[in-house]
Amino acid sequence: MKTIVKLIKSAGMAVVAGVFMMACSNALQVSYDYDSAVNLKQFKTFKVEAEHNIEQDPLLGSELNRRRLGDAVVEVMEAKGYKMDTQNPEIVVRFMTDVKDRQQVRSNNMYSPYMWWYGGGNNISTYNYQESRFILNIYQKTTERMIWQGWASGKVKAPTKKEDQNTMIKNTMSDILRSFPQATLDTYSRK
Repeated sequence: MKTIVKLIKSAGMAVVAGVFMMACSNALQVSYDYDSAVNLKQFKTFKVEAEHNIEQDPLLGSELNRRRLGDAVVEVMEAKGYKMDTQNPEIVVRFMTDVKDRQQVRSNNMYSPYMWWYGGGNNISTYNYQESRFILNIYQKTTERMIWQGWASGKVKAPTKKEDQNTMIKNTMSDILRSFPQATLDTYSRK
């Protein structure tokens, strides 16, 4: 009997922990696209800058957030083994943010076999929200062609502390760049 109670308690704790982790998880959807004709593993140096000629959201695209985004991209790219080179980079990583107004419509059909007596109906509700997008575009410097693009989109809650904001931005950039390949070591040169 004691083992059954312990088993039920541990199962209950596992369910509570799982629900808590799902509640704390990031609500952003991440995806990417790339040019399959380009070998992405050939690059070793990069430079980071904001995307040109793009109207950005006044809050997400502010100077403070552009600095945070740039610093997060540099940190993640260097963790992947790439070297920052502002003079002669092989790839240029450009970032941008935007916010889109979205609307979700829900319909709850209330049909029953007794609707002739009670009346049937259709309950329709709408929910307006803003969807934020973080977009990274990677260009090959020599051709100025886009070779990789990654993005995260979804509802973003404003962090309450500055440290939380920096962590959220770094985690988002890390999630976006997760599918971008690691830099390969140059084992053939004698530099």
